[in-house]
Amino acid sequence: MVLALMLPISGCGRLSSDAKLISNFHNHEGTFDQLQRMVNEDDLQGRIHASYADPKLPEDRLARYRSLMAESGVMRLWAQGKSKPIEFIVDATGFLDEGDYKGYLFSMSNETQASKSLDESCYSAKSQDRYCSAVRPLGANWWLLRYEYN
Repeated sequence: MVLALMLPISGCGRLSSDAKLISNFHNHEGTFDQLQRMVNEDDLQGRIHASYADPKLPEDRLARYRSLMAESGVMRLWAQGKSKPIEFIVDATGFLDEGDYKGYLFSMSNETQASKSLDESCYSAKSQDRYCSAVRPLGANWWLLRYEYN
């Protein structure tokens, strides 16, 4: 049982496909919209995980975030304040700054590094960078997100 819980962050396997994540987004779009509204209402700054949270919120409000996150498959929400981009990470391999992450991004700005697919690494063969990211449009201010650390 413990091994099964560790697989999503252990570096084993691949990230979920774009098709799977896009389907999940459309099946839970109302939930994602509700989370985005809550972030703005609370001017949320920081991360919320199933068992950890940076922001100091009333216990019932934190429980509501976690309930909606679980419903939509989000394992980590990261917000930077009202009207700022919000990350909703649903899949990861590796650990912290040596991993690959995939999920959703809510951003009011026009993301310029849009890709047709996020199923493969965002690194180019010539890249010397430790970090790369890419997005794929989902609809009004919503993006599929992938980022990687080497």
